[in-house]
Amino acid sequence: MSGRPTAQGAINGKTKASLVTGSQVAQRHLQEFEWCQQRGDIGRSFSHLSLALCILPHLKTQYYTTYLEVFEDWIAKVEENNGFQESMTIFEVALNHYPDSPDLHHLLAKTLSRHGSVREAWNYACLAQVECPRDPNVQETRSRLTNALVDRWHLPMLNDSTRNGAFKLAIERAMECGHQTVLDIGSGTGLLSIFAKQAGAREVYACEVDKFMYEMAQNILQSNLNPPGIHTVNHHSKDIVIPSHIPEKVSLVVTETVDAGLFGEHILDTLEHAWKHLLLPPPPSVMFHELEAKTPPVTFQSETSHSLSSTTSPTFSVKNAQSHIEEDKNTESVQIDKEILRQSSSEFGRVIPTKAEVFVALISCDYISRQSKIINSDLLYFKNKNICIKLQEPYMSERLNQVPGGFRMLSQWTLLTTMDFNSYDDIKRHLTGEINKALELQCIEDGSLDAIVLAFNLYLDEEHHISTLPNPSTTLWENAVYPVTNVIRVNTHDIMTVDFHCTGVIRLSIQDHSPAATKYKDSVYLSESAIRFLNSKSFVNAFVSAAQQAILCLKQQPEKEKYGRSRPLIICDTTPFPVAGLALQSELSNSQLYVEDEELKNTLQELGITAHLSEDLEEEVDILFLWPVTTEGTLKDGLVKKIITYRLMMAENGMVFPQEVDLILSAISSPLLAAMTRVDHLKTSIIKIK
Repeated sequence: MSGRPTAQGAINGKTKASLVTGSQVAQRHLQEFEWCQQRGDIGRSFSHLSLALCILPHLKTQYYTTYLEVFEDWIAKVEENNGFQESMTIFEVALNHYPDSPDLHHLLAKTLSRHGSVREAWNYACLAQVECPRDPNVQETRSRLTNALVDRWHLPMLNDSTRNGAFKLAIERAMECGHQTVLDIGSGTGLLSIFAKQAGAREVYACEVDKFMYEMAQNILQSNLNPPGIHTVNHHSKDIVIPSHIPEKVSLVVTETVDAGLFGEHILDTLEHAWKHLLLPPPPSVMFHELEAKTPPVTFQSETSHSLSSTTSPTFSVKNAQSHIEEDKNTESVQIDKEILRQSSSEFGRVIPTKAEVFVALISCDYISRQSKIINSDLLYFKNKNICIKLQEPYMSERLNQVPGGFRMLSQWTLLTTMDFNSYDDIKRHLTGEINKALELQCIEDGSLDAIVLAFNLYLDEEHHISTLPNPSTTLWENAVYPVTNVIRVNTHDIMTVDFHCTGVIRLSIQDHSPAATKYKDSVYLSESAIRFLNSKSFVNAFVSAAQQAILCLKQQPEKEKYGRSRPLIICDTTPFPVAGLALQSELSNSQLYVEDEELKNTLQELGITAHLSEDLEEEVDILFLWPVTTEGTLKDGLVKKIITYRLMMAENGMVFPQEVDLILSAISSPLLAAMTRVDHLKTSIIKIK
């Protein structure tokens, strides 16, 4: 008890006699540890060494390397035989002895990652790297986990020097105009917040709802600003309360919560809330965004003779529009005293970006077509049916300037809508569907109409803008792709009507009145992976051949095995669409088909095919068709564990296809892949982002 004197001759509250006894017990545990190690009994050797270190903690440094070696061997066996939870118990024991061990933190990070706890794994990898900043293995683990947690578009965006430079200049100009309090909504790594602070903002608030990105941003801010001087807020902007999270309304909101479809990251909802609750009111007089609204319409021309279209940039600027308006002496309402506005900017609110122009076009693209609908399938269960993709979102996204095989423009880029982010009324119009309309596009080439595509110009201020028009030399952005799931052929000069709906997100569809549209009575919707699989003749033919090989093997079985079966033949097909399992089932009446995906099971039922879920398997599996790869060409996560599980469920003479997988590795140099996996600080204005 605190304040109580220690007994004479005691050390750390223990008598000499008890220390001697403890030392003897520890020595016996160390002897047992040695004997167990010699016999290969890893579990007992780990237990004895752990107990010895509990009794004599001063031995921990001496035995660290030995303990780590035993621990690594034992944790591998525990994880394999007893599972994740038991292995976490062993880690708890080890970390109780060595709480600051970078080796244990690194091993724990890899274990957590294997079992899907990627975010927690990243935390331990960060701890390991703090303790061993130059260890290449730790660096590799942390980088891999970071890539797994960061959205795939984030690193290319950070490597977009055009985008970064435009935002930096626009923010600097806003600071010059007097906007000294800044809220960065969806701040991510904090890059825009750093730009604002470096430009002289008095107060900067970086708002990020994602816990991982929020924690990563804090490290980035710490390494780039000393002291950081930026307030971080781990909340969605719509949950920010004044003065609980920020002390007062700000004069500038900076955000890039936009995606390939412009509004898909809910920027309209976000800004509607910001204008009502977080931003100072807009200025009462005419501002730069109102001048932009008076800009004359622009026509974009496309060269259609190439597989990759080229698009000219607009030849106007907001500055020119402002000059044109000011030349009109009769329009007194647009005469602006810029000096007065600069002095009063701190009293009013403003948003960067200021506006966006949205354009659409029609394209023909075999690559997109093969991801969105079945091309010339000869499978009987698809007869007289339209088989197309089931989209989870209103659109897909592709970097059009890099799609395999290119694409052809079937129409010119046409202005769809203009969005003024500094107008609350315009935000409401785009949220409520007031701007819905039908847009007519004239075809400039013959071809198969495979998709409507969307691009936009995002104006950060009156001089700086970012374009997602697919020009191979300037953009790293992807484009929103609205696949046309019916087969439509168009001719030059045909007029196609696009239905445009916007209630916070842009939805586009083709009005199809062609005879082909009524050819199919039913549509069947499949996942993108199933569509791509079925459009790959080589894959389909390979698995159908495997099914035929299985049938041949079954026919060659002894009569006793063939006719003595008291249960149905169990077929498990884990491919994106079970062509092999269906081929077998059609030949073997006494069989049952199992698939892994419930949506696929329901789709098969729509086609009149009975299937069961593999998670409901109770019988031994006779024939297994595995799909070991992802659509990106990598081995599926957890593949080995899945194979082990199925092996335990296989019948004695069960068959597995494919029987082997050859992995082919190649070392390549690719600027594109480099931009997707690491950030080049030269492209972020020397801001260090790791």
